[in-house]
Amino acid sequence: MKRYIMKKNLMALLVVICFLIMPGLLKAQFSITANVGGTPSVSGASLLNFDGTLPSVLTLANAYQVSGGGYGANYAQPYFSGSTASYFGENPANGADNTQYIAVYGQGTATFNFSSPQNYFGLLWGSVDTEDSLSFYNGNSLVGTVTGENAIGPSGDYGDWGINGTYYVNIMSSIPFTEVVATVPVSSFEFDDVAYAPVPEPASCALTAVGLGILGLVRRKKRA
Repeated sequence: MKRYIMKKNLMALLVVICFLIMPGLLKAQFSITANVGGTPSVSGASLLNFDGTLPSVLTLANAYQVSGGGYGANYAQPYFSGSTASYFGENPANGADNTQYIAVYGQGTATFNFSSPQNYFGLLWGSVDTEDSLSFYNGNSLVGTVTGENAIGPSGDYGDWGINGTYYVNIMSSIPFTEVVATVPVSSFEFDDVAYAPVPEPASCALTAVGLGILGLVRRKKRA
């Protein structure tokens, strides 16, 4: 009986350890859709349009909350079309985004920190460039990165300041994340109208599979 209890406790300990270390070892699989004039693909998501006070979940470093308009060669506002503006309560419904938006400039960062894990992130991505990058973290562990090229593909309309260059990009992650960091090495990364949604279940299938695998090993050892 004592030996059985020790093995049972060891099994539980190993499962806990795996739950702690696996997020740092796994990389997320991303499901991405990008549409000109699109809207968030998840109903009931939290919405941010950056009009007014900067939201508490967002921190800027060498990035700016721009009050409409563009700034020459530095950055250009996103472009409204389709249903994006009305979904987020923005005006006008079509044309250049003259509301407040975010511009990350020259190796700056815009960081979203969430109080609970999320698995969906959407944004109105203006004048998409291949170098624009979104990095997803679970705590301190990088679970994956989405670039402009990942978002709209190699044949996308890059650097277009008009209607064809702005996409609403929906990103679904197979691994929960608590932080999203927007960066760009050169030029600028402009975005508006962010949406995010929480993880529907507390553990991923991958972690469950690891736990079941360890359980099987312990049972086989016991039979031996």
